[in-house]
Amino acid sequence: MDLLQAVLITALVFTVPGAALAWVSGLRLPWALASSIPVSFGTFGLVGWLLGVIGWRFDTPSYLLIYAGLFLLAVVWRLGFMLVGRRRHRPVPAVESEAEAEPSEPVEAVPETPAGSTAASIRGEGENRREGGILDPAWLLPAAGVFTGIWLFLSQGFRFLEMAPGQLENIVQGWDVHWHASMVRWIMDEGIADPTRMGELRNIETAADLYYPSAWHTGAYLAADLVGLSPIAAINMTSIVLPGMALPLSAAMIAWKMVGNRGLTAQLAAGIAGIAIFASPVLMWIGTYVGAWPYLGAIAVSGTVLALFMHVPYRPIAAFAAAVSFTGLVQLHPSAVTILLMVLALWWLFHLVWAPARRYTSVAGKIGARFRDLGWLALAGGVGTVVLLPQLLSGSEATEEVSSFTAYEDVTREESWLKSIYMQTRHIDAFPDFDPTLLLWLAGIGGVALILWRRNLWAPIFYGLSVWLTANSLMPFAEPWNEWLDIIGSLHYSTAHRLVMPVALFTFAAAGVGVAVIIRLLSLAPVKKWAPWTTVVSIILGLVAGWGTVRWATADEVLEGAEWGINGPRLDGRMVSDVDLRAFDWLAQQPGAYDGLIMGEPADGHGWMYAYNSLPSVMRHYLWPDAKPGTDTELLYWHGDLLGVGNNDDPEQTNTVDQAAKDLDVRFFYVSPWNFWDFQEPHLPLIDGLWLTPGVTPVYREANVAIFAVNEAFTDAEIEQMRAPGNSPEPLPPLPTDETGAETIHRPTKPDLGGPNPLQTPGNPDTPPVEIPATRP
Repeated sequence: MDLLQAVLITALVFTVPGAALAWVSGLRLPWALASSIPVSFGTFGLVGWLLGVIGWRFDTPSYLLIYAGLFLLAVVWRLGFMLVGRRRHRPVPAVESEAEAEPSEPVEAVPETPAGSTAASIRGEGENRREGGILDPAWLLPAAGVFTGIWLFLSQGFRFLEMAPGQLENIVQGWDVHWHASMVRWIMDEGIADPTRMGELRNIETAADLYYPSAWHTGAYLAADLVGLSPIAAINMTSIVLPGMALPLSAAMIAWKMVGNRGLTAQLAAGIAGIAIFASPVLMWIGTYVGAWPYLGAIAVSGTVLALFMHVPYRPIAAFAAAVSFTGLVQLHPSAVTILLMVLALWWLFHLVWAPARRYTSVAGKIGARFRDLGWLALAGGVGTVVLLPQLLSGSEATEEVSSFTAYEDVTREESWLKSIYMQTRHIDAFPDFDPTLLLWLAGIGGVALILWRRNLWAPIFYGLSVWLTANSLMPFAEPWNEWLDIIGSLHYSTAHRLVMPVALFTFAAAGVGVAVIIRLLSLAPVKKWAPWTTVVSIILGLVAGWGTVRWATADEVLEGAEWGINGPRLDGRMVSDVDLRAFDWLAQQPGAYDGLIMGEPADGHGWMYAYNSLPSVMRHYLWPDAKPGTDTELLYWHGDLLGVGNNDDPEQTNTVDQAAKDLDVRFFYVSPWNFWDFQEPHLPLIDGLWLTPGVTPVYREANVAIFAVNEAFTDAEIEQMRAPGNSPEPLPPLPTDETGAETIHRPTKPDLGGPNPLQTPGNPDTPPVEIPATRP
């Protein structure tokens, strides 16, 4: 299967389940297509969790089985709305639909009907049936911009990836991506996609509880299963396809909702924003470089989820799809839910309270309308929260770990504001020639138009809060402001390069509004009597502006940084080199390689062997697993050089490290210096000590890579076979000899019989405590 076919199938996997579910639940087809990605990932995460709870294996057939149940539930939801609507026996107010958006012009309230319903205007039977549907021309310009943006992201992203060694099979020399690859391998091998059971993957010995959202990885697995990809190829594919499709949609939907109607200005703004978002350094490109792939995915769908929730008060039937999209957002990465909650709160307070979705003339009706809007929003969010509650409760401890990070910089207060506004956060130096000045001027024009023309306060206020949060993460404000801002910022690891992402989304969307406003003014749109001509001129100017936006967004100063974002962590072989890949392949062919476990330093990258060819490494992440002092994992890591040295002054007695290797069933040690972070000191007991350790035998060596077999786990014949001439790329030292000069492979022959000088390890009470290795800064 060629790359184009693989990309197409992956795109269909990420969209078709959500689009079908949203459509059958009551959304019109354009809205169903626009919201398809978060709804799809909502089903991926929910099904993965549910199958883990009931103990079924997660795979494509089991996913489709549970998905069929969700599909049936959506049908019941829609039928329920149809039945309730028929029982009312009254027409639907036109303003309720928002015409699949808000009305273009303010609608004057009219007296209530005897039945108590409002009505701003009554649509005749069959009138405006195209409005909001697939034949509605209002979708054409936004769709053109969105599809252009998607094409730019996917074509350029995969063009860059094809430059990397191994292309789709390239191993990213980064931190978090290692874990994402291990999760996809875990789903493939073990059929476990439950985010509450990720402790079984990372904490091999203890299986201590660990929550990690798994919708991103589940989607990657489903694509891999249908396309026939390895875990590494699957995560590389997903890292481009998911944000590449979702970012243009989100930018367009935010711009559309900023204008707040379905008029030509909103259409132009959405189309321009969907293209321009390609040029943002801090979204796709830096987000990809740092390996924050599920986080980027959640940010990328956030605008679509926002728009879908904003649709609910006008089309309450959309609440089902909104609830599922909410679960998709959270199960991609829970941090992004703060964007949803902040925007919706501001939108309700500064818009819906003053212009509710339905208009009434009585005081009771006016009050009820506002609570009705709030109630529908709360229902959609509340149902999603209740569904996710078991996962959220399981992940509460992970939230505490996330909130412990900080990344302050040596900047002044003024610099913190400017960096946040100009989106000059971590790694922006890879785009040295990118100048956002024009973008900010256009966004400023859009912001002024929104405030003065559309009376939109919620978007500028959210933008200001996002800038404030970003500035606080660069340099903390004085208390109590820092403490309050950290309530939100800490959920985003308190890092500016993450917190700036919603700033970028709203900046580019506002710039799209600015361009649209300029186009409408240039075409003399305020002169109503010229409306037919100004519409034509506006569309022509819009197409020209779209072409100009493509040229601007794909300028060299953007593409050079974008290429770095994709390939910067892929080219140097810093953690997993060709030497490692050859060693992984060699080890996979050895006796017992898949029957036990393989031990090593978690920070040297050797754990990629698990994602690469399913070799059972103890370390599935650069991060240290849950293994406290005295556990087998801890003993073998810190004291692997004591295997076979004896105990109680008797070289033939088994010691606690020997027992740990047996209990954990560790059969090989893999050494591949150096470590990921500079602050992580080389672990010499393994790097140097294993060469002199009597309980292990070197069986492979090339450059900086060495593999040692645990003698107790193999027969002499098996070890000699592994050491046969030519098996190791570089010569191995000779085996030790006994008193007769014969080569020998040492194994303790006695149990621990006790004595006056026990081995000094954490397994003995007189040993001082040992510090666990440092984790990520």
